[in-house]
Amino acid sequence: MMTAHVLLAQTPMKPTVPGAAGEPTWQGVLRLSDGRTFVTDGGLALDAALAKPSALPERQVAAKVLEDYLNAPHKEECSLSDLNPAASGKGYTTPSGIELNATYITFLRRHLPSDASLRSTARNQPIVIVVDGKAVGVLMPVRQ
Repeated sequence: MMTAHVLLAQTPMKPTVPGAAGEPTWQGVLRLSDGRTFVTDGGLALDAALAKPSALPERQVAAKVLEDYLNAPHKEECSLSDLNPAASGKGYTTPSGIELNATYITFLRRHLPSDASLRSTARNQPIVIVVDGKAVGVLMPVRQ
């Protein structure tokens, strides 16, 4: 017999569909080694202090991979205002052509300071969200 905890751990998260109306549905919580708490929907992970969820999800997710992404070197950085609407109509693109989920970008623009930026390494690698020089989240690009 499997417990609910084991079943929950095996159920994959469902990231927000690009261009969907509304905000991300937070499905997991990550507790980082530096004491910060992040929330995630599987496609976006953001410091809970910035995301301001009404409640933290019950599901606990290991934070090691997220911490590795937050600390990874990057090749380029752009501001949220540098993004352009994507041809798909469901996203935005960075100056180097990486497509990002419009729902996430709209959410970030509402919840982060205007000087927030995005750091990237390659087209299909996670994008690190930065506020005041500190990594505060990770965003998965739209698969192309």
